Amino acid sequence: MKKYWTIISIYWQRALTYRFTVLSYRVGEAGETLVLILMWIAIYGGDRTMISGFTVREMITYILVGNFFNAMIRNFLSMVIEKDIKDGRLSMFIVKPMSYFSYILSQEIGRISFSTISSVLTSGFVILCFANTFIWKFDGVYFLVISIMVILAFITELLLSYLVGLIAFWTDEVGGLYATIDRIKKFFSGGYFPLNLLPVVFVNISFALPFAYSFFIPAQLYLKKFDVTVGLKGLLVQCCWILILYGIIKIVWNRGLKKYEGVGM
Repeated sequence: MKKYWTIISIYWQRALTYRFTVLSYRVGEAGETLVLILMWIAIYGGDRTMISGFTVREMITYILVGNFFNAMIRNFLSMVIEKDIKDGRLSMFIVKPMSYFSYILSQEIGRISFSTISSVLTSGFVILCFANTFIWKFDGVYFLVISIMVILAFITELLLSYLVGLIAFWTDEVGGLYATIDRIKKFFSGGYFPLNLLPVVFVNISFALPFAYSFFIPAQLYLKKFDVTVGLKGLLVQCCWILILYGIIKIVWNRGLKKYEGVGM
């Protein structure tokens, strides 16, 4: 356990040396959130009091809460794995007792933890800027379900990024694939707009996929537009997806490793 904490602390130190880059990302995130809010304020205008069950205050709260939760789970693990495979650094883990899976996850947690904390603080600051408009709701049961949901969403996101990174066994570049998946994920998570603005079939698909549980559903639970039982069912869906992704990773890793050993060792 100590060696994993060492890896995490090393990447914290590295993050502190690139403070300007971290700050630039945070400014961009805050700007994107503000643009979304201004866009919806313009859509509501002066006459429309409600759109698909959302008042303008609820829509602003939805955006702020959703982005706050989403800030906790994002990572760039796929690009790190892609580079390790392409540059041959994966070879040293094949002969060492420390598994690559454990190493790369602890590395990524250490690498993103600083930016995640700063991102959460930035999102919190934006929320405070809209304190008079933001709808403040606190319920212990809902808070517990939302917290577990965000943790499971974080694990799901790590596993998905890990899986995409492993595609580098067969191709030279995974950035384009990850960018495509990221846009699909944002669409089905409700990051562009609430999913209930879409036809029912898309909503049903999104509920079967893991993406909605990182933005739309926790935001809806916060607003209490969904009963807590919806959240509990969502936790079950997330657990199923974590097992599915882990199983797929094991299969892809074993097959990819054979190709890697055949080409590079």
